[in-house]
Amino acid sequence: MEHQSNSSIQWKQTASLLALYASVIIGWIAYHRYQPALLDTFDMTEFEPLLIWAQAIILILTPPLAGYLGDKYRDRFGNRLRIITLGVSFAAMIFMTVAFTLIVNPPQSFVLYALPVLVILWLFAMSLFTSPAISTIEIFSPSSQLPITVAALTIVSDLLYSLEPVIVDIIDFLGGAATFAVGGIIVSISGYLLRKNSLQLTITGKEERPDDKNPKSNMPKVILLGVGMGLFSGLIIEVFPDYLNKLESVVGISGQWISSIVLVLTAIFSIIISRRVSKDNIIKLLVMGLIFAGISTVGVFTISSNTIILILLAVFAIFYAMVNVTALPLALQNTSVKEKVFGVGVFFCGFEIPNSVIDVMLI
Repeated sequence: MEHQSNSSIQWKQTASLLALYASVIIGWIAYHRYQPALLDTFDMTEFEPLLIWAQAIILILTPPLAGYLGDKYRDRFGNRLRIITLGVSFAAMIFMTVAFTLIVNPPQSFVLYALPVLVILWLFAMSLFTSPAISTIEIFSPSSQLPITVAALTIVSDLLYSLEPVIVDIIDFLGGAATFAVGGIIVSISGYLLRKNSLQLTITGKEERPDDKNPKSNMPKVILLGVGMGLFSGLIIEVFPDYLNKLESVVGISGQWISSIVLVLTAIFSIIISRRVSKDNIIKLLVMGLIFAGISTVGVFTISSNTIILILLAVFAIFYAMVNVTALPLALQNTSVKEKVFGVGVFFCGFEIPNSVIDVMLI
């Protein structure tokens, strides 16, 4: 059968991916909320630096490994769904194991060895399926429409992180055991839906691509694109909330909520900008976004005027959105068909490098 190009986005399958991505982000928010609390509850706070280092290593090394395995599975079985299913199942199991551990309140001697291991396994499991799952956008969308589907991912990510204070309140209300149990259920259901809907795009189990574009791989460029996007993501999620507390006397809300507003603005601008991205201007928009997001960030940290800082935050949102909707599509443009899943893994390896450096520096 001759392949026919599909110029439209497969929104049903994309919605399944967005649901799984949302469950991943909520899982990360829960992890960051409960990891220190769990260590404090079981009097194991001395393990916190070790776990932060372990998190950095796992989040940097696992995505390329998962991508490599995803490409191998696709070459052998026709699709990448097995590595996604494996990671989702493993993550759900760890969620449930942590929930059960919190319910039964085991002896301290057991927790001393089991809890750090469970945390590390959870980090590995979540990293194992995230980049292969996100890589499916290249079969749900033709190359010309990738900025729009990536904008959808950006909207989900930014809106959920903007609602982090509310999500944390819900997590606190549910408690640790219920939170991890619900997390396991949500990850399982969203993973199942992605697998089910993705199989509808296959022929006898083999993936069908929406177009015939097959660029050459340029992995150094891919990892640099990830680093550029990850740097600004790390700053707005990890650094801005505390730093912007100094504006509370001016605007009447905490730095966390100011950062949330910036993320909401980023989501809005991502929708607008994604519809103006083309193969002819994507590099120009990315470079412009990196330069002006960088300039506005420097201004936020160096200028003393609170009014100018607020203006710069709005400027940052515009150009950060520009980076968000162009970096991953450009990374995919620099990855061959045979290495698509690995390429996305390399991109997220680069994305996690500045995030991990920031986490380690904040120890």
